[in-house]
Amino acid sequence: MPYWMTSMLGVTPALVWMFVGVGLPYALLALPRAEWRERAAVACLTLAFGPAWVTAWMFLLGLPQEANLLRLDLILAGTAVIAAVGWLLTLRKWRTQKPPVTVRQPLRRDEKLLIGLIGVALVVRWLGVAYWPSTAYDALWVYAYQGKLYALLGHIPNSIGYYPPFLALQHAFLHLWAGGIDDHAARAVIPFLHLGSIFAVVLLGSRLFTRRVGIFAAALWALYPHVGEWSRYGDLEVPVAFFFTAAAAFFLTAWMNPSARRSAILGGVLLGIGMWTKPTMGAFIQGVVLLALLEGVRRVWLWRRGDVLAWAGWRSRAEVLLWTAVACLPLGSAWYIRNVLNGHAAIDLPPGFWQNLAARSGVELGWPLLALAILSAWALWRGGVRVRVRLLLTGLVLVWVGVLPSITNTGRIDIGANRMGALEWLLVAAGATLAGWALWRWAAGRWTDAGREMARRLGWGLALALPYFVTWFYSYSYHYRLSFAIVPLLLLPIAVIAAHWTEALRLSGAGGWRRWVYGLALVLLA
Repeated sequence: MPYWMTSMLGVTPALVWMFVGVGLPYALLALPRAEWRERAAVACLTLAFGPAWVTAWMFLLGLPQEANLLRLDLILAGTAVIAAVGWLLTLRKWRTQKPPVTVRQPLRRDEKLLIGLIGVALVVRWLGVAYWPSTAYDALWVYAYQGKLYALLGHIPNSIGYYPPFLALQHAFLHLWAGGIDDHAARAVIPFLHLGSIFAVVLLGSRLFTRRVGIFAAALWALYPHVGEWSRYGDLEVPVAFFFTAAAAFFLTAWMNPSARRSAILGGVLLGIGMWTKPTMGAFIQGVVLLALLEGVRRVWLWRRGDVLAWAGWRSRAEVLLWTAVACLPLGSAWYIRNVLNGHAAIDLPPGFWQNLAARSGVELGWPLLALAILSAWALWRGGVRVRVRLLLTGLVLVWVGVLPSITNTGRIDIGANRMGALEWLLVAAGATLAGWALWRWAAGRWTDAGREMARRLGWGLALALPYFVTWFYSYSYHYRLSFAIVPLLLLPIAVIAAHWTEALRLSGAGGWRRWVYGLALVLLA
């Protein structure tokens, strides 16, 4: 067996300890007893809580500058106490709470195929992570480098600021477990954080809609080529997407059902882990503020129309905001307080040079444009003559004409050459308005209660992503990977339509050539 694979496999006991030993009991404690069989939720929280506990303890050990307490024995001793408390409380919960009897629906054939394709992609990416050391971008000069530094020094130097140490401390832990500096061993955690992001997308889709939507959304995310490329570098964007998506799943669950206080707390905890990973997670807070403002506007509008119950549910949603904020603070603020105490800026933002490189082109509108195209195709397929075809097609053509110049100009290397101008934005706005009006008129006569609820949930999810999208598009669209955090939310409309469209074909029970053609199409798309 080659040395790079031996090194990576050699730290498997450390990963099992971090995820199963430390993370699993707290995942089970966090979920109601009835949800222990919800595998995506248990796996998602296990992969989030394990590293969070381990790195939080290592952070405390690494603060004293002269003691050099970042040693493997002290790390294991402290995490053993954390794990023991978690398992004792979990055992007590298992004994005292009995789960309700639930019936799990079997997976359909296309769902199994998508899960299998995701599995194949993960194996390929694991091999890529194992083979390469850290060689590129921030992984080389921040996370991987700092992980080596902490392992060698035995503490976190006061001179270190910049990004929080979530990933760097995991690298340090695995270096210490391996008995020396070993990049292949340290990078062994990267596929698990990527796997966590996939479970988070499943959780987001299944909590807001159905398990089928969750599987389709996870397939879109996991098989998205850019994610496939960056899942092996060890960059922070995939872990940030993991925690942004998981936090969104629980927060939106609480937002739709304000009595679900547990979900609000879990959303806040995951937000805190995200802030412990990278400051850009703060855009989640901006999204929450936007949701609160939209809810306030909605209730004022209802009140002015004479609805005496317009403000009846405001207090419960305010409590969701409060619990989310309180749960976020312990881990989410730790690094930034430490930076201020050491004389650093709480948060270091990229210099203006990088913002000047933002592309702001039609390429960056890819996910919304794809959603519009899929929705239009769905309407034409289902609506027939009831769709205002000319109006819809005119709108789509205007949108395409608006984005095409900047898309075809992306080969230019001079700054701003591919940005959309005022005329392009006007064409896109006019086209989107016409297409949206045509789709609205089509849907107006077909709305059901389920359809309204689905649209409402999609609207809240996209509103949560909007501040991040605007900030990224205007200031940080010099690289697509910086949008990863909100890609799962942006692809939800596509997953919803695709899941329902293919469900109508009833392929699980169908025979003949249609099933094989559909399966082949899925493989080719993957």
